[in-house]
Amino acid sequence: MKKRSAIFLATLILAGCLSGCSESADVDATTNSSVSKRETTVTTTARTTEDLGTTFKEASTAKIYPALSKDSDGSYTHLLASYETYYLSSNKTRTKNIKNAVEKLNNLKIPKGKTFSFNQVVGKRTVLSGYEEAKVVQGDEFVDGLGGGICQVSSTVFQAALRSNLDITVRACHSLEISYVPLGGDATVQWNSQDFQFKNDSSSDIRLSVTASNGTLTCSIYSKDKVDKGDIKVKITGQGGGAYTLTRTVNGKVNYTTYSKYSKPSPSTTKKAQKSTKKSNKPTKKKQ
Repeated sequence: MKKRSAIFLATLILAGCLSGCSESADVDATTNSSVSKRETTVTTTARTTEDLGTTFKEASTAKIYPALSKDSDGSYTHLLASYETYYLSSNKTRTKNIKNAVEKLNNLKIPKGKTFSFNQVVGKRTVLSGYEEAKVVQGDEFVDGLGGGICQVSSTVFQAALRSNLDITVRACHSLEISYVPLGGDATVQWNSQDFQFKNDSSSDIRLSVTASNGTLTCSIYSKDKVDKGDIKVKITGQGGGAYTLTRTVNGKVNYTTYSKYSKPSPSTTKKAQKSTKKSNKPTKKKQ
């Protein structure tokens, strides 16, 4: 009888341990992520930029494009467009996240006719991938989340792609007002719920040059062959009530329009977070 009791007690302890592993595996369940138990052993409870309301199963919904490669040769000599935004370099975690994404994007070649997917190139924002906590938009407030700062990178690339007259195929705005690009000119990303994509519909292979140094984030797009992109003008018009319309005209004709609507941050958002966001941005510079 004592032997059976000991076995029964050991079984209960083992069950409790397995239950604890399940709890640990649910650390990322707040973001609807499907990660292994080995990954969750080092994952913190920080919320990521994923959204429970919109997250979908990649296998059934996300389109996977052929992998893009890097090309650092000197044959891309024709500048299509360049765009700069600014960040607070003293914010170490946000700066690290930005530089992680920049490293994946710099010198990326996008062949003629191929599609660029930000999420596919940059990958999932996790602790194992080197991302840290920084302010992200979640619902109606700014919170600490893994990969904070990534959306500034996608928005900077979006602005450069706009001015290169490339075909913007997937783009969405933030739910809250941001300040590193003009309102109506951002492109938010969330790992498996919202991507930023464009197609290289130009007459040449192109390459991204993306850098982040001393608080300046720059995306320049170069083509291998000379491309006549036309006379491009980008205009953002406020509609009131937090709504904005962005239009791109080429040689006087509108060829791209996108709409945005933003809310004000919740009162629960800390003043410190708002102050940090404002300090990290100077007036945006654009080059063509």
